[in-house]
Amino acid sequence: MRFGFDSLAVRVILFSSLWATAAIAFLGWLLIGLYRNDAERGFANLQEAQLFNLVGAISIDQAGQLSGIPDFGNVSFQRAGSGWYWRVAPVEGFDSRPIASLSLASETLRGPPVSELPFDSQFRRIWIGIGPGEGRVRVVESELDLGNGQIALFQLAGNQDEFEYGVRDFARRVGFLLMLFGGGVVAINGGILLFGLRPLDRIRRSLAAIRSGEATSLEGRFPREIVPLAEEMNALIDNNRRIVERSRTQVGNLAHSLKTPLSVLMNEADARDGPAATTVAEQARAMDFQIQHYLKRARIAAQRESVVFRTVVGPALEKLVAVMRKLNPDKQISLNLPEDEPIFVGEKEDLEEIAGNLLENAAKWARAQIAVGVSTIEDEAGKHWLLLRIEDDGPGIEPQSRETALKRGKRLDETVPGTGLGLAIVSETATAYGGQVDLDGSDLGGLRVNVRLPAAIK
Repeated sequence: MRFGFDSLAVRVILFSSLWATAAIAFLGWLLIGLYRNDAERGFANLQEAQLFNLVGAISIDQAGQLSGIPDFGNVSFQRAGSGWYWRVAPVEGFDSRPIASLSLASETLRGPPVSELPFDSQFRRIWIGIGPGEGRVRVVESELDLGNGQIALFQLAGNQDEFEYGVRDFARRVGFLLMLFGGGVVAINGGILLFGLRPLDRIRRSLAAIRSGEATSLEGRFPREIVPLAEEMNALIDNNRRIVERSRTQVGNLAHSLKTPLSVLMNEADARDGPAATTVAEQARAMDFQIQHYLKRARIAAQRESVVFRTVVGPALEKLVAVMRKLNPDKQISLNLPEDEPIFVGEKEDLEEIAGNLLENAAKWARAQIAVGVSTIEDEAGKHWLLLRIEDDGPGIEPQSRETALKRGKRLDETVPGTGLGLAIVSETATAYGGQVDLDGSDLGGLRVNVRLPAAIK
């Protein structure tokens, strides 16, 4: 078998190997990224839990001094230079000496100035800096009122270098294993393809033997998939042989016998409009694509015209609000439902997606209060509408920026986690149901989102 880029085997092996290599590289990148995200989330959750433990263990004794020792179950807080530290120091309202873990001793955790990295609405901030021993640490610190206006600063530090080393070690091991796996896949893939293509090479050699006169037909056993090809080739060779034999005796009558077949061919050619048929086929494919596209977009529209898709609003919102209260115990979330249970003309999942996105957005920005209200109205055409209002006491959105906030992927504040899709998803889903979304100022001081959706009456 000749090898070159004009070889089918080389092309299949090359492109399949390139695809396998790219897929394995992407898989490695994805695995490492997912591991890092999970590790960061676990690291952050561990520090949050340790900070809560620290806050719960520290108090002010009768002498006005900070006292208490948290039990983290981690000896690293007792080993100097371990990268795991805690420290509590007075800020306002009392005079006490700071207390710290044995690993920190008399050292301090100096973070960036508050002017550069201010505390958030929960009086908490997170920063990464250099700790004792020149190692990098991730510090979660919070200012809390211990009672009677006595405010203390709680600091909890974790070893950032240890975390980064763990991620790099995982990346090295995954990379090495995937390289071995990729090399094995490429080698096995090449061997399988070469073995699988061997019958084609046998056919090539047999055809060369027929052309040289060494054989009169394709002979030998072939795989089931190639047997029809070999049979058709043998039939073609046999038929060609018969044609040659017949041509020897019919050459004298060729001029007379061609006239009628040529006339038939011209008539058939005139009767068949090839370019037009091609154009029709292309336009038909384009029409099929457009039909499929608009059928998908019309799914929700079809549902809102159906009597099957109906959702009672009250239970769905009560469930969402209950979940948000558990996730945000520091915020007061109120729900105001009308006496007559409103019914949403659509699927429950779509209503939950709209309300859930708005509640998550409100919880992200609210300082202390979130209000959810529902009402129904009837327009001039006699159509009933469900009005969902979710408002908060957060910073709100300036009027000139509200239209931008409803666009997919647009984020007005890049410092706050998020994708910028929440309000856009709400707007797109509401629009698909024939409704709309409006942003307005809230009486609570923040943002109010008004969503209009189709409603049904009992």
